[in-house]
Amino acid sequence: MQYFIVRITGAVAAATISMAIFGSGVASADPYAGQTYGDAKGQIASMHQTAVIATVTGDRLATDECIVVSSAKSSFLDSSGDSPNNEVLVNLNCNEGIAAPGKPGNSAMSPAGQAAKKEQKAATNISKDPSYCQQSDEVLAWCKELCTKTGLCEV
Repeated sequence: MQYFIVRITGAVAAATISMAIFGSGVASADPYAGQTYGDAKGQIASMHQTAVIATVTGDRLATDECIVVSSAKSSFLDSSGDSPNNEVLVNLNCNEGIAAPGKPGNSAMSPAGQAAKKEQKAATNISKDPSYCQQSDEVLAWCKELCTKTGLCEV
C-alpha cells in the first residue's frame, strides 16, 4: 500500500511540474483576428485602448481594409519605465484576398483564400441577380457589406 501511495504522489508531482514547464494548454482566441483593421480599430477604441500596427505584410489594400492576422496587448515600457497597458499591437495582411496573376494574395487553397474565393463567387452571383438581396433587411445588409468589401457588385 505504501508503494502505491508513493507512485501516486510521484505521478501528481510529475504532472504538476509538467504543467508548470509546458503550460496548462488553455487556448484563447484572438478577438480581432480575421477582421479588417478599420473594424478592429473601432472595437479597440471602444474599450479605451489604442490600436498600434506592429507589422504589415503586403501593400495592395488601404490600411483600414487590411486583415488583422493576430493581436496582442502591448507589454512595452514607456520612457518613464511605466507600462501604460492601453495599447493593442496588431499584425496586418494587406495583400489581396486571393492571389491572381500579377497580384499577390492568399493561396486559393488556404483557408483565407477559400473564404475570399467564396465571397467573390457570392458577389458575382449578386451582380447577376440582385433580387436575392431583397429578402430581408438582414440579407440586404449582408449584401451591401459583401459588395463594398469585394467591389464586384452593387445593391
